Amino acid sequence: MLFHCIIAVKIPLIDVEKDWRKESAAKHIETVARHYGIYQDLFDGDYFTPLVDLYICYDYEDDLVTPVYYGNRIFPAEVAHSEFIFDFIVTDDISSVFF
Repeated sequence: MLFHCIIAVKIPLIDVEKDWRKESAAKHIETVARHYGIYQDLFDGDYFTPLVDLYICYDYEDDLVTPVYYGNRIFPAEVAHSEFIFDFIVTDDISSVFF
């Protein structure tokens, strides 16, 4: 007789992201940038491994900003007259950044 057992496991994704950022994010980001030709297009083929997270926001109004995430699209017309803000954030508590 076979019994099937289903176990639900809750994984705290914020902890997974923290571990990913510490252990392998820099290499993954470098690999993706090479794949999509970012180093070739922006840096004439020179490359580097990013070591500091940049959190970039485009400021629209007094209290509204649009954060830039991996993969989102912000079109030039949307930011043509907007200053961008970026911060070097060195922290282990990424839950406080844009969440």
